Amino acid sequence: MRRGRAGTVVVDAWVGVVAGIYVVVFSAVVMVCFWSAEEREWRALAAGAGPGRPSGQRLSLYELACIENRFGPGNILGVALVRMHAEQRLTLLGRGYDGYRFRVEDPHPRDEVEAVLLDLLAGGRGWLSTSFGPYDLSVPPWRALHERLVTDGLLRERGLPEGITAGSPRVTAWKSTRARAYRLRSRLLTGALVAGAVTAQLSELWLPLALYIAALAVLPVLSSPAVRTQRAAATEAGKAAARTARAATTVSEEARALLAVALGGLSALPHLHPFVEPPRASSPPAASRTAERGEEPQRIINDPPGVGGLL
Repeated sequence: MRRGRAGTVVVDAWVGVVAGIYVVVFSAVVMVCFWSAEEREWRALAAGAGPGRPSGQRLSLYELACIENRFGPGNILGVALVRMHAEQRLTLLGRGYDGYRFRVEDPHPRDEVEAVLLDLLAGGRGWLSTSFGPYDLSVPPWRALHERLVTDGLLRERGLPEGITAGSPRVTAWKSTRARAYRLRSRLLTGALVAGAVTAQLSELWLPLALYIAALAVLPVLSSPAVRTQRAAATEAGKAAARTARAATTVSEEARALLAVALGGLSALPHLHPFVEPPRASSPPAASRTAERGEEPQRIINDPPGVGGLL
């Protein structure tokens, strides 16, 4: 130990190196233990998933619409709307640039989706926007359909293993345990970083501290933790089921229209469907006023003049 400039106490370099090694080893042990615990918790959570849906079970039109369009129930409501119109439970009265006007012939819904659709029609006094909005994705029809597809292994929640729904008690407990582990790891690594900074200050060895900080920033990126950033998407089983549904042979025009709406919404309906506005006939060109009066139209000669300016 010696005194440096301005009377500061400076420890020997070897003392700083040994202390730095201890700090690095301690931090590495903390990171490895955290990753191991995270791996165990992730596997335990994934083990709670159900067996999934049998591959031979076909999707309903509502389920197909939910898989193909996960950002809103527009396609699902479109399927119910087209079906109710085909069954003459709704009568189309008129079209607008952003919606339709209907008369309800049968006010009794046959499922929860039709109940939501009838509520929208009642709230709009027969007028229904083509966007089917506004709607609440947390209401039972949409949330229950989404959770059923997740439980069957056809959809995946964001940041969770396949077959696990975000609202299950297991996920709530897992998130709570993971948050506590993150807080503990942050405290331990912060303490190690402070110890490394004090050691660097006393030994005047700043390069090892800089390398240590860089390692703390790079190691989580280079590692392969158990919890990977999963985005909400259809699983491979869900994609295969959707391909099977798209390739299914449809016999009637109604079945083809319903399949088209489930896949692409009302904009995918065939051109002859009543919901599709027919193209406007082009109007004939208006007759000129000269022709209406029976006069000969004026002739304009653009030829160059002859010799002497005469033709």
